[in-house]
Amino acid sequence: MLEKFRSLAIGLCLIVILAGLGAYFMVQLGGGENIFGGKSGDLPPVEFETLTFESGDAGYLLCSQETCPAAIANGPSARFPVSAQKLRLAVADYADAMPTARTFRFDPIQNQFDFTERQPGQALPTVVTVKIQELNAYESALAIYSRKPVGDDSAEDNEKLVNRWISVLMSQIAG
Repeated sequence: MLEKFRSLAIGLCLIVILAGLGAYFMVQLGGGENIFGGKSGDLPPVEFETLTFESGDAGYLLCSQETCPAAIANGPSARFPVSAQKLRLAVADYADAMPTARTFRFDPIQNQFDFTERQPGQALPTVVTVKIQELNAYESALAIYSRKPVGDDSAEDNEKLVNRWISVLMSQIAG
């Protein structure tokens, strides 16, 4: 009796392993989108002009009233004493140097960029959207919106992340 149970358990384990290998190879060969979803994701781009946000929401938004007329932001856009081109370069350098950040969407025409950043201890990444605006030849502003579309999210975590981004960008520009 024990021998039959052992043989049955080994047979079931082999079937599960083979099914897992089959699913792995199916995904690696480009199939399986109906089962596991696609690689592109379905996170729509943020439109700051129509973004509805209230300061009590779990995300964190720094945006001027002109840029985000439908939102009640946590604060105004961060201002930097450099041109928009130099600020864009600083943002790209920061994201490239940060091992936890990945570029998700890059739109140089609109000067808007989406990044995902995985925080320590968090299973799902936070999405950080930045929009760079040129105020004049020597000054630019950065609207920044941090949120976690899926999973547990808190305004405090997003605020810390936004403040870190801004302080690092400020020191990068100053130094």
